[in-house]
Amino acid sequence: MKLQTNQLILKTLDLDLIEAAARRDTGAIEALGYKTNGEWPGTDFFEALPYFRELLIKNNGTRGFDSWIIVAKDTQEIVGGIGFLGDPDQDGRIEIGFATNESHRRKGYCFEAAQKLVEWALKHDEVQIITARCEPANVSSRNVLLKLGFQLNHKDEELLYWKYQMKK
Repeated sequence: MKLQTNQLILKTLDLDLIEAAARRDTGAIEALGYKTNGEWPGTDFFEALPYFRELLIKNNGTRGFDSWIIVAKDTQEIVGGIGFLGDPDQDGRIEIGFATNESHRRKGYCFEAAQKLVEWALKHDEVQIITARCEPANVSSRNVLLKLGFQLNHKDEELLYWKYQMKK
């Protein structure tokens, strides 16, 4: 699956890319048609690769409610990752997460990618609520979520929990 914005291409991960990323094999990533400076995948995303691999296997491919890469259109470089933690639950709830590589921060990529993926998700009747979470000190993520229209739902000692409620 592929989506495009002004600056970016969002593409769902496939097993080949997951395997290359899990090995941190930049040569294999580049053989799949992407450029990388070695920053991707970041630590959190790297740790989630086994989960996304199992999700792809369980679903016999992608449904889009899993992991996507953020690719700069002009260079074909993977500049970050975005996605959901699985299919909507019985209440129509999904959770979004995103991150850009350190060298590509402060370029608007996260907002542009997240805006496109939220639009994509809201076109699915089964999606009613999109949630997100971030650390209180992560001002960049907080700003992206606020700009997208998320509202702070609650917080605990470790995280802020956000909610985007569809307009009915």
